[in-house]
Amino acid sequence: MTTKFDWLATESAPKNYPMKIVQGTLFYPGGGSLYVPDRKKIHHGWGTSISTHVVGPDLKPLPERLEITFFSYTENQFYHGQFDLPYDRILSLFQKGFYSPNEEEQITYHKIMVGVAPGGTVSVWLLSTDGAIEVFSGQAEKADIDWSRINNNPKITREKYVGSGLENTLSPEALQALKQNGVPLGLWQTYRKRYDWQPEFTGLEPPKLIKRIRYVNGENEFLYYPLDDAHATALRAIPTEMIFNWEWPKGRKLMFELTFNEKEIFAAFNKLGGQNLPIKLEMRMRKKDDGKTYFSVWLRNEKEEIMLKRTNLENYGV
Repeated sequence: MTTKFDWLATESAPKNYPMKIVQGTLFYPGGGSLYVPDRKKIHHGWGTSISTHVVGPDLKPLPERLEITFFSYTENQFYHGQFDLPYDRILSLFQKGFYSPNEEEQITYHKIMVGVAPGGTVSVWLLSTDGAIEVFSGQAEKADIDWSRINNNPKITREKYVGSGLENTLSPEALQALKQNGVPLGLWQTYRKRYDWQPEFTGLEPPKLIKRIRYVNGENEFLYYPLDDAHATALRAIPTEMIFNWEWPKGRKLMFELTFNEKEIFAAFNKLGGQNLPIKLEMRMRKKDDGKTYFSVWLRNEKEEIMLKRTNLENYGV
């Protein structure tokens, strides 16, 4: 089987915590490398791809090692790290690929994304048109890097440069929250915790395909429903968003987009996840005595259920 693939490198950083990659390199086995896009202030969301630089040959080896230097604006701090990547797993995932419901054919991954976050968190994902899977997470160390690697204009002090960068990136509300609460160091490692949970639909015919589930750890995927054995037993991070089509009586179809409130759903998972029982994220449709049909979202196990009242729902005709 081939060990070379058509892939590109891209980068990611959390929203409201701008970062800048000073230099990043993905090294191939036996020599050669591809750079990670750099020199750009990044803050578009953890697991959100930003740049696409079409460089190098179409077919190239997969990386076995990452070296990266980056700057965290909210901490006014440089970080540096060298990491061995799980080459065998990355190769296996690229070789295996998967059937894409969007492309309606067998495809594989086409990007490798490197994410950097405050506190030195570094993550690596494989991206496709249908999802993202995390393959590595590590911890970079604080580093003393010459400030000219960021800005070599002596007329602009480091403090002024960083302050301006934050003011031009963050909303007034986000700036105020940063001043009051500081930087939540370690947050992006807590996002990686996985739970024994799966979606469940009650009240109407379930969708055959959950088009997208996004997770706090930067992963996203599609799921056929009902789940097969492998997906039913898989551990998953906490979801941030779910998209699916639902067919109402008389053939009317709607696309549902659910966005979960992070504070609320974290509290619910932390409570139920400590009971060592499988968890269901239930989308519930019920008709009440007034004749109206109501939609609600619940997190439950066999002992307890919690209504996720702050979940935002949007729906569209399809």
